[in-house]
Amino acid sequence: MNRTLALVVGLVSLCLAGPAVSGDNKNNSGKGLNKQAIQELEDAGVTKYTDKFWPDLAQDVGEGWTKYTYLPNAAEGPICITGSPYSVFTKINNPKKLLIFMQGGGACWQGFYNCNPAVEIPGQEPPPPQVGIWADSFPTDKKPIKNPIDDYSVLYMPYCDGSVFSGDNALPDAAFQAHIENLFGLPPGSGPPIRFHRGLQNATAGIDVAKNIFPKARRILLAGSSAGGVGASSFAPFLVRLAYRNKRNLMVFNDAGPVAINLLDVGNILARSADWRFGQFYPASCTECDDVSGQGTAIIKWRLDNDSTIRESFYSTDGDTTNRFFLQVPTQILYRGLIVSEHGKLNAAHPDRYRRFIRSGDNSHTALQTDLYYVGTANDVPLYQWVKGFTRGKYSRARHKWVDIVEDFEPAPIP
Repeated sequence: MNRTLALVVGLVSLCLAGPAVSGDNKNNSGKGLNKQAIQELEDAGVTKYTDKFWPDLAQDVGEGWTKYTYLPNAAEGPICITGSPYSVFTKINNPKKLLIFMQGGGACWQGFYNCNPAVEIPGQEPPPPQVGIWADSFPTDKKPIKNPIDDYSVLYMPYCDGSVFSGDNALPDAAFQAHIENLFGLPPGSGPPIRFHRGLQNATAGIDVAKNIFPKARRILLAGSSAGGVGASSFAPFLVRLAYRNKRNLMVFNDAGPVAINLLDVGNILARSADWRFGQFYPASCTECDDVSGQGTAIIKWRLDNDSTIRESFYSTDGDTTNRFFLQVPTQILYRGLIVSEHGKLNAAHPDRYRRFIRSGDNSHTALQTDLYYVGTANDVPLYQWVKGFTRGKYSRARHKWVDIVEDFEPAPIP
């Protein structure tokens, strides 16, 4: 039997054995996610897709990557916003270290269509190119800079649900159909008549693959860029924690996913809430969690309050033109005020477990998958060194430890 197909057979056999029961998730150590929080997440439906969907196909796509594909089902299951197949990718390295990475790519809601419509788009096909965290090193005039997370095994989740890995809805949309037809030059009436926002199902399916391919992972880094950063900061950490239990070193790195929102942008807030239906997944005791009138960072605060060992990082520039567009924030000063304030509250509440790396005088967007991972600095601290300190925690010998950094304001270039 082909080795990659054998992996899928193994996954299916695990599925037939039945899903894990909630009793397996109990916090017996007194550390990690507490019992009440686990119960609230289950009651809210965050885990309702766990162990439910398994890949239909597996394919060796070269350079150590294996692609797992889910055939689309209009009724339920992983799927892209247009109804095309969803896939995830794995790469085996150190079995005790795991990077779960959530790709970025905009967002879509009624009348606002700026998201990746499929897993594979010409010129953007995963797996990712060998840049930033995907490279083993970065060349310099002296000796190459070694990537501090190069030895991690990887579960890579493409982004194509339009709902930042958090939605759970499907709805007909003639305007979106026309948008896709125009985007790809399709005949009128041939485009997808339905928008599938199944972000939670896609994320859960990918994490299920990670759990079964990399069961021995002890140090887990959940990261994402842009929309993937928002996904990695919302419900995905709960899914990872419950999949791997509390005796794991769980870290979250949000690369330029703002999470904080412009509360004055009422029309778009209401449209996202109605289309994505993510508000249903907020735990009952998160009284500040509100998909219409609350700040998106409230779920991070609740998680830090209820998970005693998770650590989280937030990266951004204060002039990020991409995030300013999506949030309808017109100026650098207003955007800086939003992210510094809202993410600053998280740092103030949990200074040892939530820290920021905010660069000023720059309007660029993400960093982890670019050269900025190596050459970008904040207060003269290189980002890759900061990541090294973050991932190694108290055992790090990095020259620059993991500290909270917000650079003083500098005007960003006018785009």
